[in-house]
Amino acid sequence: MTATHLVLHQYDISPFSQKAQKMMGLKGLAWQSIEMPLIAPKPDVEALTGGYRGTPVLQRGADVYVDNWMIARALDDFDPTLPRLNSQGALQAAAGYAWSERFFTPLLHTAFATYKNQWDDDFRADRQQVFPAVDFNTLSVVDPERQSQVRAFVSTIAAQLTRGGAFLNGDHPDGWDVHVWGMCWMVHSALPDLVPVIDAFPVVANWYQQMTDLGVGERADVTIDVAWNQLSEGQMAPLPDTPLDEPLRGWLGQQVVVGTGSADRGASAGRLLAVDAEQVVIATEPRQGASAQVWFPRFGYALRLASQSA
Repeated sequence: MTATHLVLHQYDISPFSQKAQKMMGLKGLAWQSIEMPLIAPKPDVEALTGGYRGTPVLQRGADVYVDNWMIARALDDFDPTLPRLNSQGALQAAAGYAWSERFFTPLLHTAFATYKNQWDDDFRADRQQVFPAVDFNTLSVVDPERQSQVRAFVSTIAAQLTRGGAFLNGDHPDGWDVHVWGMCWMVHSALPDLVPVIDAFPVVANWYQQMTDLGVGERADVTIDVAWNQLSEGQMAPLPDTPLDEPLRGWLGQQVVVGTGSADRGASAGRLLAVDAEQVVIATEPRQGASAQVWFPRFGYALRLASQSA
């Protein structure tokens, strides 16, 4: 049997991929990277997940973890002796995650306004499908209200850092730092007009550099063959218990579809294995004769029976 490795399916220009890489760095982990396409179709990752095509996706053997919320939980369980990403409890971790998702909105709109005329037709069509609520035609590069929103978010980061400690929750970095750093990375890497907004707060600029200097652990780039080998030879993690009072307990064993919220990153279909307050696990068959357990957050994802209309 081959050794089970941490495999990240991702592409580097995504701030969400950068978050997952930074998680590896905070924990000092060795991991393998498999490049996924920037736009649909993404047949390999869609096969692994049962239909989800967003970035990043973490694979460990035959377990596949969707969304950075689940990836952080999986990495905390991977080696409990390492520094924890969700170190302050479930509610505070969820609050930091949700706050960074709100921060992403004005940055996303700035990116669309900046680059929409430089994209080829296929890339633009893909992004319009992924973000159907965004009117690409009305976005302006110079938008004082949007810049004000970004400044408000950065000001909040500064206020938290001035409470004491080098990082957002004190002397050691955790998931809060990862989620917020990912958004600041997006500014530095792709939105030069917004860099002065961050630099106007020296405490934020210094924290950002500290986080950047922590690196991404030990990375090795590999091919999709590694994923298929891990799938067929890796062990599966124990399933969480489904509580007796869980409203969806009666759906266990049935075919379900897991939806991905406001952004269209695909929907995953599979047999429901477990559901609790924090996660949903479905069974998929990415390749004939090889099954996977795909883990989704309960937070931000919706289930329906496959027999129900969308």
